[in-house]
Amino acid sequence: MGAVINQFVINISLIFLFMSLTFYVMRTVLPIQRTSPLFVRFWFGVSNGLTAILLTINAIELGEARIDLRLIPIALSATYAGTFGAIVTLGLIFIGRMTIHGMSAQFVDAILMFIVFFLFSLVVSRVLINRVKGYAVYIGFGALLVLIQVTGSVGTGVFFNVFVPYFLMLSLGAWLCYWAAKKLETHLWMFLLHTHRATIDELTGLPNRYRTLEQMNDLEMSGKPWTLLVIDVDHFKQLNDTYGHLAGDAALRHIGQTLERNCPPSGFVGRYGGEEFLLVIEGSEDTKEVAEELVQTVRHTMFECQGEVIPMTISIGAAVAGHESSMVVFERADEALYVAKRSGRDQVRFA
Repeated sequence: MGAVINQFVINISLIFLFMSLTFYVMRTVLPIQRTSPLFVRFWFGVSNGLTAILLTINAIELGEARIDLRLIPIALSATYAGTFGAIVTLGLIFIGRMTIHGMSAQFVDAILMFIVFFLFSLVVSRVLINRVKGYAVYIGFGALLVLIQVTGSVGTGVFFNVFVPYFLMLSLGAWLCYWAAKKLETHLWMFLLHTHRATIDELTGLPNRYRTLEQMNDLEMSGKPWTLLVIDVDHFKQLNDTYGHLAGDAALRHIGQTLERNCPPSGFVGRYGGEEFLLVIEGSEDTKEVAEELVQTVRHTMFECQGEVIPMTISIGAAVAGHESSMVVFERADEALYVAKRSGRDQVRFA
């Protein structure tokens, strides 16, 4: 009994390991569902197919019989990735069984069962049921197929000593794996959500101060040449006082979108705070032209608020990074910005 429990735990651990790795690798495309891109459903099916093959290799021994829990990854594929995911998983299982066991009678029976399971998944995919119910239906139908297969072909003793424990382990394992999958997906989704909120400025949708300074630090650590532009919206307080804070927010979004659209491919633009933006450019060539073009683009891009066209301009202070820390580069660019503003605004000054 102890050996059986140990093998059961190992099997469930294998499913959980592959499931955890799969969800982590695919964390940026969550949730995984029937409408996910084809490549997402394909790789989810591959992961579950490999899991099923490992479960077959590490089958649980009950006396002289060997049972496995490959129905769980098949049901997970069908539930999350739909019929296509199930096809990929079943295809890998066919290849695995053919490689390990060859064309045996058991293999032919398994093919027939899997074909029936596949056809059943086509029917279920057309029925609007929630995920947990769909998963339970797949597990139940798979268990029914096994029951039909063994009924009349094994004795009562074998049935109660082998297949009853199998159904119990399948039910418990299926519940544990679905619960774990749901928790993993929710945890990773919330992690991405909090990461997004921690690094994105809600008003403009640009990277916030933390993310922008992190980018500066990455360039500093890379040892490559880079340039920093500190960008300030001219007369922003006056705009706020005249048109209100909602207009000010709209103006910041307008400037942010304009900077993002005109940011060079090697650049990275973010909001530093208030009406100030940072643009980090890898390299030091042509940065003067880039900065002057940004000033002209903002000047000539119309901003309309409350039925009135409001002129918008920016001032830029720029500094090319030498062998110094990113904060020293920022201080030099910030000083150049104030020179630009004292010199009449709507212009670029280099440190």
